[in-house]
Amino acid sequence: MKLPEINFFDDFYFWFNTETKKEYYATPLYFYRANYHLDTENKLCDVYYTETRKTDNGLKHSASIYSPFYERFGLLLLRFLNADLSNYETANKTFFYAYGFEVLKDLDKNYKFELSNNYGSNENYLKSTTKIFKDLQKNLIDLQEELIKAVTYIYNLNNEIKLEKYTYSERFAVYLIKRKGKLYSYYKNDLIIRDSFSRKYDEFTQDSEFEILEELHTKNMLLSMRYTHKSTDLSSICYAILDELSKTPNYPIKKCLNCGMYFIPTSKVDEIYCDYPKEDSKTCRDLGAFQSYTERLKQNKAMGEYRKTYQQKFMQVRKDKKNKKLAQNFEFWKKNAKEKINQMKKGELSENEVYEWILKNK
Repeated sequence: MKLPEINFFDDFYFWFNTETKKEYYATPLYFYRANYHLDTENKLCDVYYTETRKTDNGLKHSASIYSPFYERFGLLLLRFLNADLSNYETANKTFFYAYGFEVLKDLDKNYKFELSNNYGSNENYLKSTTKIFKDLQKNLIDLQEELIKAVTYIYNLNNEIKLEKYTYSERFAVYLIKRKGKLYSYYKNDLIIRDSFSRKYDEFTQDSEFEILEELHTKNMLLSMRYTHKSTDLSSICYAILDELSKTPNYPIKKCLNCGMYFIPTSKVDEIYCDYPKEDSKTCRDLGAFQSYTERLKQNKAMGEYRKTYQQKFMQVRKDKKNKKLAQNFEFWKKNAKEKINQMKKGELSENEVYEWILKNK
């Protein structure tokens, strides 16, 4: 199997770099409700959603293996797990804007369609792709449910004690061996293209012999070999990503305790809130931290009384700005109160002792 020429108008290619936690893909897109940032230095593109953009009159933009789209490793799978497949627009907003419809060509062996290189107008493009989505909507929902079932088992999202000691890859293997779902059948439409130095010609065609030698020598590196997957079956694509994810230690899929969306922690493995921006631009991680802080205040009566008294004194000073004595007393109280709080945190004073001190020194 060969990789396509520099530009191509069909199919979906993807590959991973598990060390840098990045995944790459190349596929033609119409860029309906989407645009991209171009990293010219590294020849990479980052797709993002935008409400205002339409297609270029239904024109398909070609793809290139040597200037691919890139994203965090596992994001395609996460986006599909979280996708709202209830209608065309929400499905596009949560998934298809970034990956297009090439990924559906072999999803159902009994349903075949072609994507035109030029629909001539936005209306024709939307009419065609809306029909494709509606015809395959049930297949997509079934696939999403099956993948959620598999991810729940592999990453033990139900916190089953009997599964705790086993690794992601061990659970992945048993899930397939015992056929606990349909995941075992999702690998069939994935062609894997082996890498080689002879295939690097197109990638480095602009560099001279000694430019390449010097780069390899000074950076003390080897050109990495990678396997490229080619597939137009979303189930096979998700299978390949999940397979690779399950082999990656300390890189779990989790379910956000606040919004219920699936995510991969970005800093600490034990994170329980996702970092997806919501409508008010705040993330569940931000909201969760605030809620946890508020909950701690409720549970710790000394801290709760401290915050209440602080606010009361602060408002008194704010209302009577000319009263310097009041301001001085507030600063004196604040300093002493913070000392008491710090002593409580260090275990030098009990919660009750600090609570009683605040009541006496209001």
